Amino acid sequence: MAYLVCAEEMDRQWITHVPDLPGCFSTNPDRERSIAAVPRAIEAYMEWCTQHGLRVPAPVPPLVVGEVIRSWMYEEDYEVNAFFASDRPAVDADEAAEFERLLAATRADLLDEVKGLNASQLDKQLTGERWPIGGVLKHVANAELWYLDRIGLAFPKSELPDNPFPRLDRVRQHLLGQMSGLPRRSGVITLSGETWSTRKVIRRTLWHERDHTLHIRKLLARVR
Repeated sequence: MAYLVCAEEMDRQWITHVPDLPGCFSTNPDRERSIAAVPRAIEAYMEWCTQHGLRVPAPVPPLVVGEVIRSWMYEEDYEVNAFFASDRPAVDADEAAEFERLLAATRADLLDEVKGLNASQLDKQLTGERWPIGGVLKHVANAELWYLDRIGLAFPKSELPDNPFPRLDRVRQHLLGQMSGLPRRSGVITLSGETWSTRKVIRRTLWHERDHTLHIRKLLARVR
């Protein structure tokens, strides 16, 4: 059976997702190159799953591009990103358990990248970068909480610790505490012109953490 991929434009990049492999994606400024990179991204994803003791069925060719969605601006300052048909189905109990395992793997990778960094290295501002590495970690936590807010599951941002590591842990523990209730949540919510569902929140959370883990990996040589 052919496997489906979905491409979305975001921040002047094209991100191509494989819905049946949560957290598997390829990124390129060029849409066709992003799509063409998917087979290699799947190989890397399968290797990553093996390293973390995760067993997932490998998709088989041919590849079918199901949806290609451009971003658009809501009002003047908000970029609306894709809601795919694959984001719509409710999450069942087995999938919720699988998502927990994937979230544990992505978090382990992120923390492994920054293991041993001191405060000076975490706070070092790098030319051309919006945030130091510590700021990237805070951004990962903030985004995860914001995703949860889209579906009414967030806690007040004022409760976030300032230190990036407790901040990451606070948000993740809150997300995990919601997992058992996800199978009872269905339907979609539209805010600021953008449509959200529980499945989209998980997709974005896994993608975002893996994406910024790769981002931090590229920055490490500049702080050591």
